[in-house]
This record gives sequence, C-alpha cells and structure tokens, in this order.
Amino acid sequence: MAGNWIPPAGTADNIAATSWYREITPQSWRVLWFAGLGWMFDVYDSFVLSLTIPALIAAFALSNAEAGTIGSILAAGLIVGGIVMGWVADRIGRVRTLYLSILVYSLFTCLTAIAPSATWVAALRFLGGLGMGGTWTSGAALVAETWGAKHRGKGGALMQMGLPLGSMLAIGVTALITSLMGGLNHGGWRVIYGLGFLPALILLPVALRTPESPVWRARATSTGKSGSIADLFRGGNARGMLLAFSFIFFAQYIYWGVFTWTPTFLVSVKHLNFVRGLGFVLSQQFGSLIGFLVFAALVDRLGRRPTFIGFLVIGAIAVGVLVLEADPRVLLATMFFTGFGITGIFAGMGPFTAEMMSNTASRGLAMGLAYNGGRIGGLIAPVLIGALATSAQGFAAGMATTIVAFILAIGVILICPETRGTEIR
Repeated sequence: MAGNWIPPAGTADNIAATSWYREITPQSWRVLWFAGLGWMFDVYDSFVLSLTIPALIAAFALSNAEAGTIGSILAAGLIVGGIVMGWVADRIGRVRTLYLSILVYSLFTCLTAIAPSATWVAALRFLGGLGMGGTWTSGAALVAETWGAKHRGKGGALMQMGLPLGSMLAIGVTALITSLMGGLNHGGWRVIYGLGFLPALILLPVALRTPESPVWRARATSTGKSGSIADLFRGGNARGMLLAFSFIFFAQYIYWGVFTWTPTFLVSVKHLNFVRGLGFVLSQQFGSLIGFLVFAALVDRLGRRPTFIGFLVIGAIAVGVLVLEADPRVLLATMFFTGFGITGIFAGMGPFTAEMMSNTASRGLAMGLAYNGGRIGGLIAPVLIGALATSAQGFAAGMATTIVAFILAIGVILICPETRGTEIR
C-alpha cells in the first residue's frame, strides 16, 4: 500500500542534495539578489567602455594609444575604489557601502554622456571606477558573511554570474541603441552612458529591503569598534591575504591576457574572421555561464582546492589548444572552454578570499586589498603580450605566458588550506 511505501536507499540523500536551496533563508536570498544585481550592472558599466571606444575615437579624434589610456585609467579607478570601499564597508556596513558604490558608478557613468572632451571621459571613468571596484568588495563580503558555511560557495558563484550576464547586457543594449540610432558615432554612445543612472534607481528599493551582514552587525554591536589595519596582521590574516592576492594576481593575468588578445590573435595569427561575429561572443559567454553553474554545483561538495585546480587545468588546456590548433571548428569550441575554465575560476573568488581571512574586523579592507590589488596582474598581461606580439611566433609566445600563470596559480592553491566549511567571524 502507498502508506507503507519505503523510499529506496539513498533517496532521501538525493532529495536533500537537490533541494539545497530550501535551506537558504529569505534574508540570504535577498542579499544575493542585491549583490548579484549590483555586480551585474558593475560589469555592464565597465564593459560598455570597450564597446564604445570606436565611437570615442571618432568623436574626439583619438589615437588607439590614447583610447587605451582611458581603459587604463578606468582600471586604476577600480583598484583604488575596491580598496577604499573595503575600508568604508568595515565602518558603515556592507549594504550601505554596496549601494554607495552603485550610486557612485551610476552617477559618473551618466555624467559621461555630457563629457565635452576625452579628458573629461577619462576623469569620469576613473571616478566611476571607484564605485565599480567597491561593488565587488562590499558585495562579496556581504554574501560570504551572510550565507552559511555549508552553501557559501554556491552563493559566491551565483553572485559572480553577474560577470557574463553584465557583458551580455552591455552587448544587447549597445546593439539596440546602434540599431535605433543608426550607429554610435552620432550621439548613440552618449545615450548609452546616459542610461547609466538606471542601476541606482532600480536597486534603491532592493537595497532598502536587504539585511546587513550578521557578522559585521555582531562585531559592531559587541565592540563598537571598526576594524584597523593592524587587524590584517593578526591571527594568520597576513598570510591568508598574501596567498589570496597571489592567486587572484595570476587569475587576473590569465583573464585579461586571454580575453583582451584572443580576437586579435585569431585574426592575425590564425587568419580567422569569424571571431568578429556573434558566434565567437556567444560561445565564450555561454561557456562562462555554464562554468559558473558547474562551479556552484561542485565547490561545496568537492571543496575549494580541487574545484579551482580542475577549472585551472581545463583553462590551461583550452589556451594550449588555442595557441597550437588552426581548425576553425576546433577553435570555436575552444572559445567555450576558455570561458568555462578561465571565467569559471572567478565564481569562487568571494568565498575563498573571505575564508582565507576568516576572523578579522577588517575583512572588507582585506578582501579589497587581495582582489583589487590582484587586478595588477590584469594590467600587466595585455601590455606584456602586446609587447611580444611583433610576429606570429612572438604573439604565440605571449599567449603562452598565460599557461605559465595557470601553473603558478595551481601552485598557490596547493599551498593554501582547504577552506570549505570555514566559519567566518
């Protein structure tokens, strides 16, 4: 009879495994929603610059080098903002700092629409970068401190899905404005930047409903003191921050080296024009989305170290194929695995960085220093590979430097402790 039916052995475990989301509190979901959307619009905002550079070159008669300088200035703003906003988050809380960061990048992106010169564009991109850098730092700390140890890896990975989603949103909005206005050169780029204030409006009601980090709130209530720089050097935090910085440095080198130069490499060395089409973009971004989902499914089961190492190995193989292979069909598939392996690594950055400094009142500052300091690797890679790309062989050698970075990143992870299940205080 149905009332006497006994489920097969293991069924309960399978149900529990597939229903993990039922264990997440509504407060944790609201935190993820806010941090994830803030990060998605952040990525959208930074990606818009690369899409509008041709229009900026035409509008202000810039050289390629001058246009590239604007990108470097934005990157500098990201680094400074990530560190400064981490310090602010330790003092006024994660939620308020996250919305402040969103407000900053929304405001200065909107003002870029009326920039009268390239100098103004660069200055406004730097100021907007202060908010963009702070969004990851405060949002990742908020998610890591709100989601319990059992599912923290999933929460961090789901937040990071804003990376491919924000890129896709930027591509979609740019394509729409281009279609409606017949291109970006006759004011279309200004419309795109003018839309930049929408995230601040859209996310204000979300921010008002988002609870503060219980870890930050407990520290603020019990001690009444904010974290200090001295906290970074107590209880093993300095070692954890140095290891996290080193890993992120190599990951950023890989990401910016591969994603900046792959289209040019495939055109100039592999003589393939398809990379300028939709197939290339979709293959890479789809790989990124799948990479985040797979990382989220594995990281709390297998642990941080094996999951990171698996994705690093996949990414390294993909780059190796990219350098050595010439078949267009193989290379198109390789684009999927570059997105899967390389971008997927970033799915675990938030929880990993927070857990490496699990007991400190200065976690926001520590995460800001580790993640945004690690962005220096992303500044070095495009310049170094570009300097080597004076011939086909030199270009291939430059791309191969990312494989060295993969190996070094694996080396760092091997000496890091496994942080799965770490309680954050």
